[in-house]
Amino acid sequence: MEGGMTMESTRTFSAAQLFASLLFSIMAAQALAQSHPEYIPLGGGVKAVLYRPDSNPSPHVGVIIIHRTANYLQHQGCTQLSQRGFMVLCMNSRFDNNEALVNWELIALDVKRGVDYLRNTQHMNKVIFFGHSGGGPTTTFYQAVAEAGPSYCQGPNKLTQCDNTNNAFNGLTPADGLVLVDAHPGNTVNALRAINPAVNNENRPDLLQNKLDPFNPKNGYNANGDSHYPPDFQKAYTTAQAQRFNEWIDRALYIREQIKQGKWIYPDDDDITIGRGGGSQAGGGSGANLFVMDPTILCCTDQPAKLLKDNGTIVTQIIRSVRIGDPTRAVGNATFDDGAKDLTVTSFLSANAIRATDSLDNDQIDWCSSNNSTPCALRVITKPLLITNMGAHYFMSDGEYFLSQAKSVDKDFITIEGATHGIGPCTACTGGPYPNVVKNFYNYVADWIKARFGT
Repeated sequence: MEGGMTMESTRTFSAAQLFASLLFSIMAAQALAQSHPEYIPLGGGVKAVLYRPDSNPSPHVGVIIIHRTANYLQHQGCTQLSQRGFMVLCMNSRFDNNEALVNWELIALDVKRGVDYLRNTQHMNKVIFFGHSGGGPTTTFYQAVAEAGPSYCQGPNKLTQCDNTNNAFNGLTPADGLVLVDAHPGNTVNALRAINPAVNNENRPDLLQNKLDPFNPKNGYNANGDSHYPPDFQKAYTTAQAQRFNEWIDRALYIREQIKQGKWIYPDDDDITIGRGGGSQAGGGSGANLFVMDPTILCCTDQPAKLLKDNGTIVTQIIRSVRIGDPTRAVGNATFDDGAKDLTVTSFLSANAIRATDSLDNDQIDWCSSNNSTPCALRVITKPLLITNMGAHYFMSDGEYFLSQAKSVDKDFITIEGATHGIGPCTACTGGPYPNVVKNFYNYVADWIKARFGT
């Protein structure tokens, strides 16, 4: 295996560990004032916990919360939304906690199990997707295929395609509405923006080119606070990110073709390890994203937009993130555990790769070269759409771009002041404190759903 590393530690989980994890998830949910969550085995390796609303014994609106690989069985929204009168199905895909084995297109079939369960077993009249973080591309991909058909996830421009030889992607039932919650544009684009382009020898990722080193103070890095990268460095850097990323895509495509022809050392797949590629965890590792270290990059909306202030009022203005820079990436980016991206050819091409010539210029990203792409999916989705951004994170510009790309006529975009990516109050941010983040956010989401679909 390339790189000489085994991934058995990330691929194998005992039944006892799995049961203990699920039991803990349910007990934790009960501790959050939900009286009777129920574990639902949906088959195919898909797991779920059903949260029934105590205040509404006969709900007709069901909400699905799911991520690509993260454990969402005890997501904050499971109890927050059930407390507000909705039935909530919190799901884990077959690839939970296992980024290395993801086959992206198959996750749509996992989502299908949840949709069918809520509609056919629980008899929900309406189903709403709650796509938090990586749940954004997960739910929008399903919805795009459900609305547009399997042709959406096929075509020569796609790095990977859905295999519909058995008609598995035909006739997916669409959700009735979508809520994007600090959703990112795709794990693919996250990987593109996280790769360190200062590496010019893939066998020696410890050696960096000074002119592209994001951790070199001469380029604007500050080890003790906010970094400030000049525009010329930013442009050279984001262009070089795309170049290195494309080289890895080309290598993966070559290996895949060799496997197809029976000429590779393995007949099925192989390991891909990208030094300083940004980590393989569900939420990413220590990537070399300039905007993480320099909060002036991707800081703001271009146009006035709605801001839900901590006091509960809504204002319309140019919105600036209240986040501060993270100077700690320099250490983690150099490590294997937190800085390297350790995947397979399949998981890289299907869920971690996208074509681009610049990592931050939306016009230079081929959004539909991957099926893991929120903007591409939004171009065909027509159902009501709520886009929410957390005001203490860095997906604000992405959320605004989603709005511009969304085909939905009924669409809303709002930022929650002082909210972290995890939907909590930021304590280290400017302008705080923000004690009402959780209440404000879920009240707004609940009101949006109720106004269109009831409970």
